[in-house]
Amino acid sequence: MAKKETPAPGPDDLVRAGPGGYRSGDDRFEVQKSDQRWFIVDTQQANEFGQQLIHGPFATLDDVRGAIPASRDIKPLLRTPRRTAAAKPAAGPTRKPAAPTSWIDRLPAKEADEVRDLIHALEGAGVTDADTLVRRDRDSPFALAAAALIEQRLKALLRDGSEVERQRLRRLIKRVVEILTDDGVATARPLPRWELVETLRDSARPPRPVRPRP
Repeated sequence: MAKKETPAPGPDDLVRAGPGGYRSGDDRFEVQKSDQRWFIVDTQQANEFGQQLIHGPFATLDDVRGAIPASRDIKPLLRTPRRTAAAKPAAGPTRKPAAPTSWIDRLPAKEADEVRDLIHALEGAGVTDADTLVRRDRDSPFALAAAALIEQRLKALLRDGSEVERQRLRRLIKRVVEILTDDGVATARPLPRWELVETLRDSARPPRPVRPRP
């Protein structure tokens, strides 16, 4: 008797994508786990800062399944330029306008200095848009700054060689990242488990998973 063909997954179905990860049936959403919670990552839309659009957290995969359809209709806020008043004729000497207050200026002095040092260091390491990255990193369940540094160094491995060699290296790097970030959460007893996490100096903040994109 011929075997029944397995029906293709629907766009909102969850499909296993390696150890510890899932994707939607149409490949639009990735589902990732962090600290016993689940997050939906939209691979087609970015947030208002141009970074990954993340929904969650969700307690269970059933909650994720229920949230995927509505996640398709969520539109990120657009970044709009600040309106400025119409210029008026000068009437004698004018004062230079004060510089606008940034999000860093609103932090306590010690914390603001640490944030500026981190932004400066990331820019020195070649990471683009470090200001926005650090702002998002502070409230994210994932270590975004650490992931950006890893991605920057992995890209450096692909600068030389032929296109064939770079393609081979891309596949190798992708597999290494999967081993570090996904395979360790799926080992069975009595094997140990592992996870790629951020290590902070002089901080009480709990470790966060690092999810670089190869």
